[in-house]
Amino acid sequence: MNRKFKILIADRNRHVRQFLRREFLSEGYQVILAGEEGELAQLLSGEDPPDLLILDPDIPSCLTKPDLIRWLHLQYPALPMVIYTFIYCDINYPDLPGVASCLEKGENIDLLKKVVADILKKNYSSGHSVKL
Repeated sequence: MNRKFKILIADRNRHVRQFLRREFLSEGYQVILAGEEGELAQLLSGEDPPDLLILDPDIPSCLTKPDLIRWLHLQYPALPMVIYTFIYCDINYPDLPGVASCLEKGENIDLLKKVVADILKKNYSSGHSVKL
């Protein structure tokens, strides 16, 4: 069955979530949103999990940012993550397991779309459809 990729966007700022939702919907993706750790965990453990997570590790969580990323990777090892944050993407994020890419917010949205498309293309075989 051919289906669209599903992206989960987790960001504490609802304006950022809605902006990214509109941008990725216009590219033909399915998009779901989370504003805090509880919503994120619920959506990831559902019957139809996402194919990729765009995460701002500043979401409200009881875990530190690196521990949240490690926990997500332990629970969902096959799920590629794109860290999308205002905090400089230094060595701390790209070296964490499960992090496929790290981009600073404010960079060109087209770069984020390209990174997402490249990661999905690399990680998933046929059976999905997306505008690449």
